[in-house]
Amino acid sequence: MIRQFSLRDFPTVGKLQRDGVLLGLEEAFTRPYRPLLAALTVYLTASGLGTCTYVSTDEESGEIEGFVQLRLRRNRPEADVVFVSPALHGSNDLGQVWVRLLKHVCLDVAGRGVQRIFARLPEGGPEVESFCQVGFGVYTREEIFRITPKEVEERGTKPVPFPALRPESMLDSWGLSQLYIAIAPRLVQRAENLLGAGEDSQSLDWPGFGRREGYILEDRGEIIGYLQLWPGQLGHWLRIFLHPRAYEQVGRLLDHGLACWQRYPRRPLYCAVREYQGGLRDPLTERGFRFFASQSILVKHTTVRAQEPVRRLVPALEKRIEPTTPMVNNAYSPPSSVVESR
Repeated sequence: MIRQFSLRDFPTVGKLQRDGVLLGLEEAFTRPYRPLLAALTVYLTASGLGTCTYVSTDEESGEIEGFVQLRLRRNRPEADVVFVSPALHGSNDLGQVWVRLLKHVCLDVAGRGVQRIFARLPEGGPEVESFCQVGFGVYTREEIFRITPKEVEERGTKPVPFPALRPESMLDSWGLSQLYIAIAPRLVQRAENLLGAGEDSQSLDWPGFGRREGYILEDRGEIIGYLQLWPGQLGHWLRIFLHPRAYEQVGRLLDHGLACWQRYPRRPLYCAVREYQGGLRDPLTERGFRFFASQSILVKHTTVRAQEPVRRLVPALEKRIEPTTPMVNNAYSPPSSVVESR
């Protein structure tokens, strides 16, 4: 049986969280995550928003065998699977626990209007198979590069800010959408649906935490480059997006990012490079970054049922009296429904 977290689950979830998997290298490398605290916060505030925790219990013993946490995204019909416990250790039984939890979660949040569920999993790990059994599919991959303050000092060079960059503003949303269209393959655009009609489209704003710095590079009124820096408690996270015609500026954007990073506490800096951003790898290596990890990014599109109201037929009024014909009302015609796929 699978149900949402309650106070009676406190002791067991506290133990299981020590043997779980935090999904998403962004969070794993930048800030500590406490699954039990996240579950308690939502339960005690009864907000229904934020992180949803589901526990699976054994039908015979009634003991908790695992739990999963999913975080709802603000202002978008989307969610991310962020934590699953226990971790997979080559046991088929544990894999089936994951499958049962994920199936339940997908059905439950689909009923709440969530249309896309994302997961970031270690590249080549056993976790991918369990997610694929539930209908998730890999649509892109990321390589994570890392540099430490000590490595920068050993190189003996000081990064120089790029004066052509300006701070990001709310007015840049449309221009960033055009940059996203120029660099992201169609498959990625369809999976993320960041340009969906009628939705809040922060086109290059993947899930992040806390405050961030954003910088824009323009050419004749068109955004051709974008840099994001997310400071964290364990490390800092950097992303760079460049139009194909702006790759000669990649070094200067990286230097600007390194200069901004040095204003924050001395912690490692990670830079995420998607598989279609190959032009970033060599400049990162030249500045001292080293390949550190990789992850697969998956999505599952849920199905939402929408009821179509039954329209009652009203006889038309005629100006003259006509002989009437007896009508038979078929009481066995069921109302129709429309299934919309997200």
